[in-house]
Amino acid sequence: MKTTDPSMERVTPRISKAAQTLPRVTSNELSDTADRLRSQGKDILTLCGTPFWRPPEHVLQAAERAAHENVNPPSKGFLELRQAIAYKLANEGIVADPGSQILVTNGAMHALSLVFTTLLDPGDEVVMYRPGFFFFGPIKLAGGVPVYAGTKQDKGWRWDAEAIEKAISPQTRMIVIDSPTNPTGYVCTNGDLLALAKIACKYDLLIVSDESYDNMIYDGASHVRLASLQELRERTITVCSFTKSFALQPWRLGFILAASHIIEHLQRVLEWNVLRCSHVAQRAGQAALEGSQAWVSEIAGRFQRGRDLMVERLRSAAGIEFVVPKGGPFLFLNVAALGLSGTEFSRWLLNEFGVPTDPGEFFGSESHVRLPFGGQDDVISEAGKRICTASRNRREK
Repeated sequence: MKTTDPSMERVTPRISKAAQTLPRVTSNELSDTADRLRSQGKDILTLCGTPFWRPPEHVLQAAERAAHENVNPPSKGFLELRQAIAYKLANEGIVADPGSQILVTNGAMHALSLVFTTLLDPGDEVVMYRPGFFFFGPIKLAGGVPVYAGTKQDKGWRWDAEAIEKAISPQTRMIVIDSPTNPTGYVCTNGDLLALAKIACKYDLLIVSDESYDNMIYDGASHVRLASLQELRERTITVCSFTKSFALQPWRLGFILAASHIIEHLQRVLEWNVLRCSHVAQRAGQAALEGSQAWVSEIAGRFQRGRDLMVERLRSAAGIEFVVPKGGPFLFLNVAALGLSGTEFSRWLLNEFGVPTDPGEFFGSESHVRLPFGGQDDVISEAGKRICTASRNRREK
């Protein structure tokens, strides 16, 4: 009689429902597909949504010195880094205690995960604008429920406070915003923030403000931090990223600004999550803040140039409509007139023309694709040329 060793049987792991239903992060999936096509010899252009050049020497030197140190930073982050962050915020009209109101994280995505895990219970609702960034992932993993308020292309993707208020229910715990908005490029006004402040106070809600693209605002405008509004200071949780603001894309460094009693709980969750953040990345971030800031303005300048070049090339793209973004590194292209969904167009454009875009469905619109415009001028120009060719071919069918 044949016997089976139970230890040799295949085990089917039980995967949580939240993990089963989550898609991959679209930008990572796109990157994998583009790399696979390149390995097959296809000409795939490289466009970037983050600074594509290395940081200055004083930042790299600080990281090199730190790499020779065998130290464990505090779970909140090095005090010197938090002091440098507080100094930056003070210059922007926000007084923050580096000892109790700032927490260093492994990038903005890690920060968002900590915030939602710490502040949401199962079934709590989170209201946000759509099209918008994929906040839904960490919200769902934390047991929360994303609820959407729409914005419209023919209105310039302007935030609609009335739509936010209509989406609020007794289960609503917080509002989440980002400005410049990813992927539409809308930059909020003081009026937008004051309208949200009124709603948050009326319904006793927190506001999570993702300000990852605070240094990518164009045409002479400047960023306004939500936490600078006194009436919202205690209600606001600000998330920032060194990835875009200081050209530290590979370093995975960010921070959270919030009231001390919130930071206390966020720190505890961080400790159970990752113990602490990389000391090398922290020293690089500290050097970026403490050294000369002359190079920082280059980030917005180079991306504005990329935006203007891409917009110029796409003006003749038949069947493609878009709003010129006021900030951020993306164009959000409406391809509905071409008779394809955003997903279909994105796949076709990559495979046939070598231009990488993200399907708009991931951001809340099946009619759009997200196109980054960071990169070398010749690459941006070539991408625009290929998109025009693709749209013309499609219209001629």
